[in-house]
Amino acid sequence: MGLPTAAASLSERAATRLRGETARAAAAQQRVLVIARHFPPCRFVGAQATAQIARYLPPYGWHPVILTVGERHVESSDPNDRRSFPGTIVRTGVLPHPLSFYSKVKASARPVSKGGPGTEPASSRPGRIRRWVLSILQTPDAYTGWIAPATIAGLRAIHRWRITHLFSSAPFWTNHLVGLVLAHLTGLPWTAHLRDPWTQVPPPKPTSALSRMLERWLERLVMTRADFVVCVTERHTRLLREAFPQLPAEKFITIPNGYDEAEWSGSERRALPPRPPERREFVISYTGSLYMGRSPRPLFRALRRLINAADLRPEELRVDLLGFCDTADGVRVSDMAAECGLTGCVHVGPPLSRPDALRRMAASDLLLLLQESWSLQVPGKTYEYLRAGRPILALTSDGALADLLRETGGAWVVEPTDDAAIAAAVREAYRAWKSGLSGPAAEPALVAAFDRRVLTGRLAALFDPRSGPSAVSLG
Repeated sequence: MGLPTAAASLSERAATRLRGETARAAAAQQRVLVIARHFPPCRFVGAQATAQIARYLPPYGWHPVILTVGERHVESSDPNDRRSFPGTIVRTGVLPHPLSFYSKVKASARPVSKGGPGTEPASSRPGRIRRWVLSILQTPDAYTGWIAPATIAGLRAIHRWRITHLFSSAPFWTNHLVGLVLAHLTGLPWTAHLRDPWTQVPPPKPTSALSRMLERWLERLVMTRADFVVCVTERHTRLLREAFPQLPAEKFITIPNGYDEAEWSGSERRALPPRPPERREFVISYTGSLYMGRSPRPLFRALRRLINAADLRPEELRVDLLGFCDTADGVRVSDMAAECGLTGCVHVGPPLSRPDALRRMAASDLLLLLQESWSLQVPGKTYEYLRAGRPILALTSDGALADLLRETGGAWVVEPTDDAAIAAAVREAYRAWKSGLSGPAAEPALVAAFDRRVLTGRLAALFDPRSGPSAVSLG
């Protein structure tokens, strides 16, 4: 046998051995069923967070099997999302939800005729009835039509892939109900992941005494049956321990949200779409949605104050609101901007692809966070803002978001009602930009701790029955 032939033979044997080792390693991995109605190509932040977690489970010995809906049921689908998920995906159908029938009936109903003050009692009764019906139909959310298909498909997946752990991430809370049913039917260990509080904050939907009672009951079932309940802020973890004192405190774990370092490859230093040099602008950016009290109006008022005081030149200002930002608190954002004389400065754009959104963050001069009256949550975009290394203006009261930003640095944390303080923060950022300075930035070493690859390791440790809570921080 000649040397080239021998080398080729050795190479082939090595390749065969490597393939065998890879196959054995894959076979040795335990399997976790990830229950998430919203999953890419859905662009919701919760869908992206769940995908990031699942993507980094294999290095820790866990093969994820994703249980989600068929692509035709995906909401807010990103047509530019071409990233492939390396795990197994089981997609299901969805049963029609009663709310869809209600919406059709409501749309076909004739409008109620206008009346004077004497007609108010008659017209208020349908309003109360409608609110009560909506509260029941949305208990715990509008996605309960997925429970039966997901349960059937989940049982098949558990049998086929020999699942050894269940993991559900919410909102939306239907995911936890699927996890609850599957855990009850199979006896498998189950980790419930709460990215937001369930019943501890006012929900963005109609409620009634009955719906609140039902939701507290469902939450209690989930908290009791789950082996671990993972919260993303320490404030939420402490609140659940207080709300369920009969349950072991070590059941409730804090593992924060984070960012995916791999997504940032090529995102930095790639500027906004080219503009003429003479139109170089001070760019304030917001990405995401405006809902549950999130409004740019305080920023607009502060900008108007700065312009009136000649502290900011409007021709150098650009405010980009990117995502679902057409309205806030029922008012068109363009009308808000017009009220403050900022029509030419404020630009409302459609949702961006993930790479484009990250590039816009990295190229901004000031990143805007809105979190009014939410003390237990941290917006998911916060970690991407921190990774972007750009100055942040957070309009928020004292709470989990303020705690995080004061720890990492790189942000102005201002009460949403303090127009003078908002204006002072923007003035400071603007002057830094005018001087060619980058402004404050978060401490990179602290930000690196929120890399999703690192955080997923803490989560995977919970799945291993040999390690349990001692493998992760209890907060």
